[in-house]
Amino acid sequence: MPQDPDLVDLDCNLSSAAVTTQSLQSIVQVYLLERSAVFKELADLRQKGWDNPQGDHHFKKKRFQADHANMAGKRIFFEMMCQIGGELHRATSALTPATSENGRPIILDLCMAPGGFAASVLKANSDAHVCGISLPISQGGHDMLLPDWQSDTRVQAQFLDITMLAAEMDVADIPAEHPDAANFLPDRPFYGDRFDLIFCDGQVLRMHPRAEYREKCEAWRLLTSQLVLAMQRIKKDGKIVILLHKLDAPNTILLLHTLSKFSSLQLFKPIKKHAIRSSFYVVAGNIQPESTYFQTAVTTWKNEWRIATFGTEAEYDENNALSDSVVRDVLRDFGTRLIELGEPIWEVQSAALRNAPF
Repeated sequence: MPQDPDLVDLDCNLSSAAVTTQSLQSIVQVYLLERSAVFKELADLRQKGWDNPQGDHHFKKKRFQADHANMAGKRIFFEMMCQIGGELHRATSALTPATSENGRPIILDLCMAPGGFAASVLKANSDAHVCGISLPISQGGHDMLLPDWQSDTRVQAQFLDITMLAAEMDVADIPAEHPDAANFLPDRPFYGDRFDLIFCDGQVLRMHPRAEYREKCEAWRLLTSQLVLAMQRIKKDGKIVILLHKLDAPNTILLLHTLSKFSSLQLFKPIKKHAIRSSFYVVAGNIQPESTYFQTAVTTWKNEWRIATFGTEAEYDENNALSDSVVRDVLRDFGTRLIELGEPIWEVQSAALRNAPF
């Protein structure tokens, strides 16, 4: 493949050793700014938001409301997730899996509560079977608001912290001195089952009490936990819907590039709900579990979870450090596709920022 001249120039200006996150972000920014007017507009709007103190106040208020929601607020959140699920389906047809047998799709919803996505699936497929895993309320998890979920024979839910499933990550021996030694689980929920569609839309919850070592790496532990569980339970040609953040972040681009090697990609961002934020969903379809790329990815995610959970902070930082050469290589191979996928997402966020109260 011929080299991109702009990236060759960057090669001359940056060392090939691991560089700072800010430098890696700069490589991505230069690449996208020079090739996408849509991204350039978003970058300008973001800068205006960062320069305005009212933006910080806006998001601080939203976080407080989420952390201290009463039942009415929790129901609003549930309805919002139902609306996002419906919009996701209209945009991508994700909720009617092509791989279902006998016309009855089998769904796994990781981080299920309050149950908005499950409700959307059952609305689109009245005979679907929905399995779910969610953080217990006693550990800061959301209330389950899916109507009649306890008596509905189509719904099966388990409550546990999926980031503590050591056996799922091939870890059998837990050091006795580990701060979470008593909290790791030998369970492998829904092991042996194969699903047509899996949701990975968990987010780190601020009200979830956890050991201090987890604070820096919890988002990555949660994402890798979801990815490993999902990949080890997905059917051939199945779909996985994953919540991600900041499409132009190097680690996000690297993950999308990895997924593209064994699945087809669609990106989706709600037009009204969370449009102002950098969050979006990737629908990875036609997944090929027999692919060597798939198997390598699962092994890598398990290893990253183990380092984040049992390694030192220095080991975690070293393992997660990207080199500028890796970022440039990914942009050479995937950059054009990234822009094709990304511009509709950036347009939605730009439109929301143009009308933002701050």
